[in-house]
Amino acid sequence: MVSIPTRAVNLTRQFVAITTVLPNAEGAVRGGELTCTVRLQPSPASRNYTVHLAYRHGLRPKVTVIDPPVLELHPEAESLPHVYPGDELCLYYPGEWKHHMLLATTILPWTTEWLLHYELWLIIGYWAGGGDTHATGGAVRYRANRNV
Repeated sequence: MVSIPTRAVNLTRQFVAITTVLPNAEGAVRGGELTCTVRLQPSPASRNYTVHLAYRHGLRPKVTVIDPPVLELHPEAESLPHVYPGDELCLYYPGEWKHHMLLATTILPWTTEWLLHYELWLIIGYWAGGGDTHATGGAVRYRANRNV
């Protein structure tokens, strides 16, 4: 059994915070795990995405896009940028998210930001969102801290 960190936010409280921000969120807390499905739209000109969030105390929150079922690739890319195996989104640096933080005010806005950078990547061909380069299989360029 995983011990719950002292300052960790209760999973039910996490879910209530999510549904307060996104009333159409669907999910549950069962067996020590919060699972939730939400619809996000990064900008008024963006499409809607359905994402799945899974979180268990002691582990990092895991976010995947479930609709569309497969994210489109830039024509010169062989794989998505800033994802872990299984197309789990890379949303933050290791240690940046802490178990005392609310998912509704960190992970979900960071997911929306990731989706916006994804849409820009499809158009301009490089990841403008910063971060570390992941092993992507080719043709993904990163420009961290790009001066505009």
